[in-house]
Amino acid sequence: MCPGYTRLFLIAILSWNVTICTAQTASIDSIITPSSLKVLVQTLAADSFQGRLTGTIQASKAALLISDAFKNAGSLTIAGTDGYIIPFNASDKVTAFNVVAALPGRSKGKESVIFSAHYDHIGTTDQTILTRLPERGKPEKKDKIYNGANDNASGVSALIHLARYFAQYPNRERTLIFIAFSGEEEGLLGSKNLAEAFDPKAVTAMINMDMVGRPFSNDHKYPFITGSEWSDLQQLMNKKLFELAPQYGGNYFHSGVFKDEHLYARSDNYPFSRRGIIAHTVLTTSPYDIYYHSLNDEWETLDYPFMADVVKAIALASSGLVDGSDKPK
Repeated sequence: MCPGYTRLFLIAILSWNVTICTAQTASIDSIITPSSLKVLVQTLAADSFQGRLTGTIQASKAALLISDAFKNAGSLTIAGTDGYIIPFNASDKVTAFNVVAALPGRSKGKESVIFSAHYDHIGTTDQTILTRLPERGKPEKKDKIYNGANDNASGVSALIHLARYFAQYPNRERTLIFIAFSGEEEGLLGSKNLAEAFDPKAVTAMINMDMVGRPFSNDHKYPFITGSEWSDLQQLMNKKLFELAPQYGGNYFHSGVFKDEHLYARSDNYPFSRRGIIAHTVLTTSPYDIYYHSLNDEWETLDYPFMADVVKAIALASSGLVDGSDKPK
């Protein structure tokens, strides 16, 4: 961390000591790569994490791994907590952990942009959630672990890479908050708990990432934004992306599809939107995907060059939010 001065930044009940320093620019292609994304997905989706079921020791170990990744990215902790980890009661008997980090803004430091993804998954066949779907893949007979590579080690890998990228971004005017939620699979528990901590007036937008490692199909290789009709965030992101990287085209982020699946209300953006915050989820995978909540959701099934394109697009498209030039309505 470079020399600088310290101040106290406050959003609702969350506060942290921050050091403002001049970041060094780095190529986005050197920070967000298929190979580096794959390394994080492989790590979080490893058998040793036993499907990262909320409240298990393995989920706690995943939280520690993510907190280390935030630290190594150059992100800062929240004052008054033990590191990056914030506990909450997932039930009367279960304590779970959200992982939160921040990068301070400058001229608009009292305004924030949230990037998020959930790191929990559904465990094993011996210990899983009540709402588990029937198996649609073709797992090996001895396979008992729901590794959750796409759902949602992919989103967490994307989140950590955004923290790495924006830590070196020179025009960071708004404060950035990075959140890895637990309890999503059991009813958005972590995001419901943490959403109450934020003053909606202080949050410019929230971009949540869920299942960004596989495209719908070979003919539909693009991300979509859930609930896109509820704000102009999609239009702002597409405009900024085309301005900075026209090779993506003018409509790379598509409007939400699968309307009957109510995807806008099924991920961690929703508790924040209920608070009046502009909050959407970026996805690339169909809810009818054969690997969704399957024992076959393994790291080998992801398309990492595609995933890298998506994560770089999110970084570029959100740069107007970060530098203060864009404000969605």
